[in-house]
Amino acid sequence: MSTRMLPFMGAATLLLYCTLMPAADEAKPLVVELKSFKFPEVMADLFGYNEGDGKLFLYTNGKVTAKVKVPSEGDYEIIVKASGDKALNEGAKFKVAIDGKEVGKETETSDGEPKDYKFPATLKAGERELTIEFTNDAYKEGEYDRNLYVFGVELRQTKK
Repeated sequence: MSTRMLPFMGAATLLLYCTLMPAADEAKPLVVELKSFKFPEVMADLFGYNEGDGKLFLYTNGKVTAKVKVPSEGDYEIIVKASGDKALNEGAKFKVAIDGKEVGKETETSDGEPKDYKFPATLKAGERELTIEFTNDAYKEGEYDRNLYVFGVELRQTKK
């Protein structure tokens, strides 16, 4: 390679690096802090955040909400890492909503370890209210108790 090409190659490499860096930053997910979720005041002992286990717990049907600052308008994937206690051969079911509008379909957790559940959504920039609703509680003392656990929530922009 000619030495006259070296300055061009350095400039091309720098240009490529600067072009790719913003894309990498945009790919970072927006993490919703579990501590920021608000719980129903009625039956307060049945909803909460267990800091030791790093999870939200919903022991009965109801909604938990958090404010989320969406940086820019576009298509997003809302990722809820959740698990549940199975009862009567059915896992815990939940719904996700943004500003009161349901996103995706009601979803049933699988038995075992927490799993990522993905919900596509088109969101506007600004502060939004994210809601997770536990919908199929079942309980019979000493026999069964279906519960929902949320271990993480992220928003990942897929397209502007």
